[in-house]
Amino acid sequence: MSTDAERIAILEARVEALSATIKTVLTTLVLRGTLTKPAVDAILREAESLFPQAPAARAQIQTVRDDLPGVLRAAMGASTPLANA
Repeated sequence: MSTDAERIAILEARVEALSATIKTVLTTLVLRGTLTKPAVDAILREAESLFPQAPAARAQIQTVRDDLPGVLRAAMGASTPLANA
């Protein structure tokens, strides 16, 4: 039987491993016009709310939020409104 701390560590490791995939998926959806910046923000807020007791998982989600504009800027060009949001 695992402790809460062990379960949290497992969740944090999984979120860290998924953060690159999450960035790729969100970027692809924005580039295809399927997802808007406000929708991305709502998704990331919801994801953060799922991990109230896992600071490292929340930090990984924040990293996705922080990195997304740079990823979009690289893919779309610096003058794109979404990339500069």
